Amino acid sequence: MQLQPHHIGIIVRDIDRSVAFYEALGFRVSSVIESDDGSRTITFMELGGSYIELFCYAETPMRADLGEKHLGFVHYALLTDDVDGALAELKARDFVPDAVESRRVPAGFKVAFFYDPDGVEIELTQSDRVSAAV
Repeated sequence: MQLQPHHIGIIVRDIDRSVAFYEALGFRVSSVIESDDGSRTITFMELGGSYIELFCYAETPMRADLGEKHLGFVHYALLTDDVDGALAELKARDFVPDAVESRRVPAGFKVAFFYDPDGVEIELTQSDRVSAAV
């Protein structure tokens, strides 16, 4: 069996706000599917051959407060060659709070964490190694 990553799905409250946020990260809209009854919009966005699938429902479900450690999806990581430059650009566009800073972590990575408009954690990561395979 051969598998390869394709997409992750994220439920969002406001599709326009979320599309603008992910466009600021470099994603582009690749397709939009609206249900016939108006109950749901699905927007696929692509970046470097990887996709996110944004689900927006007419009746938005509430996010459960699962605390800091819980089973399931933790964050979405995006590789960059300049974490601080990317943060500066996102801060200038008001997509990331000024208080967010990068930090070095073991194994030669520089990272920064922030949240999308619906609380999904995003990680910007920069590797000092030749290969960024994690």
